[in-house]
Amino acid sequence: MLNGLSVKNVVKKCKNNRVLLLTHEHADLDSFASALMMQIFLSKQKINSTIGVPSHINEQAKKLADFFKTDYVLNPDLKSFEVVLIFDLNSFEQLGPLKKDFIELYNKKNFEVIVFDHHVSNKTCIVYEGNCVIDETMVSTTQLIYNFLDTFSNSNFFFLNCIGILEDTGHFLVGSDKCFLDFSVSLKKSNKTYADVLFFTKTEFDNGERIALLKAAQRSKITRIREVIVITSTVSFYQSFVATKLLNFGAHISLVSGVERNGLCTLSARADSVFKDINNFNLVKDLLLLIKEKLGGEVGGHSGAAQWKGKSTPEEVLRVSIDILKKKF
Repeated sequence: MLNGLSVKNVVKKCKNNRVLLLTHEHADLDSFASALMMQIFLSKQKINSTIGVPSHINEQAKKLADFFKTDYVLNPDLKSFEVVLIFDLNSFEQLGPLKKDFIELYNKKNFEVIVFDHHVSNKTCIVYEGNCVIDETMVSTTQLIYNFLDTFSNSNFFFLNCIGILEDTGHFLVGSDKCFLDFSVSLKKSNKTYADVLFFTKTEFDNGERIALLKAAQRSKITRIREVIVITSTVSFYQSFVATKLLNFGAHISLVSGVERNGLCTLSARADSVFKDINNFNLVKDLLLLIKEKLGGEVGGHSGAAQWKGKSTPEEVLRVSIDILKKKF
């Protein structure tokens, strides 16, 4: 765990400043719920804040924002803020269209940045030490916020923690005793039911996702490395969604690559939870950071779900991935 801050530090840094609570690009439930948890806490300290979302907010997070009647700003003007708290990310690439302005203003010290994240960190992250609270043992960033603000009590705060945990564990496909304890305590204190939490985490496919999954399945290739089964495919959109669904077909590892509108190549990777625990396998450390060594780019994620972005082709990054896995297994 990297924790260079106390709650008192955060309050002091935000007090009397213009504060932005920034999610990652295509904000999901965990990222948005984490920002909202912090907004609830700051409001009790009489600190106003704005939730900002780069590029796009997904349907589940939008439903959550509507339920709480929470305003958010798409592609906020970063020059308008003095302190930026970022949630569920620690990579410039995850800032989407805000990346260029963020780097420029950050380097000029136009604002102070504080990171809250539960993914694997390294020295190429936005913040590696000091102004950050990072813990890879947390299953969601909401769980991290819940533990960081451990003396704060608010029913909506607890409810949001439950939503983030349930979503980021894939409805408890992964977990730990700490995760189940935090969920149980939060659910009780939220005065909500498990069905209330499920309402926000139910996924309904739109036609775009359905078509992307069908195309990816049609193009998929199965590679067997001794006893390890890897499924790979390419698709132009929804790589993360497709990688998750392909894993459910029975593979140990799924890799889906494609080129985004900005010209960058994306690789979304997923690993079966039982497989990775038995083999002590971590997608970031054992695969994506090694891809970064060969192809450059940026890496984000955790042991079972991670992403690489950089300059390459889908075919090249999949070839490099399989070569690395062959050496591993």
